[in-house]
Amino acid sequence: MSSSNVGPAVAATLFCCMLNASPGFAETPRDFGTLVCKDVMRLSGEDRSVALAFVHGYVLGKKGTTQYEVETLAGITDRFIDYCLNHPADNALQSFEKLAK
Repeated sequence: MSSSNVGPAVAATLFCCMLNASPGFAETPRDFGTLVCKDVMRLSGEDRSVALAFVHGYVLGKKGTTQYEVETLAGITDRFIDYCLNHPADNALQSFEKLAK
């Protein structure tokens, strides 16, 4: 898949995830760019999983790639959660992007 197809691929993946999410989540638009770490940490279950999958896809899309390693993504997620627990007022997207470099 070429990098020009990254956006549609990410959108399709997120759409599929949203179909499996709870009905309340699918009906409530969210903007990850405006969330602070505390907001993400307060999410639970599928809501948090979808948010983390979204931000991983967003960062991969910005990098122009569809390739990933599960262990690498899991490590970024763990570092993000630890960071957010220690910095609850920080912007979640900016924090994730720093950790995902």
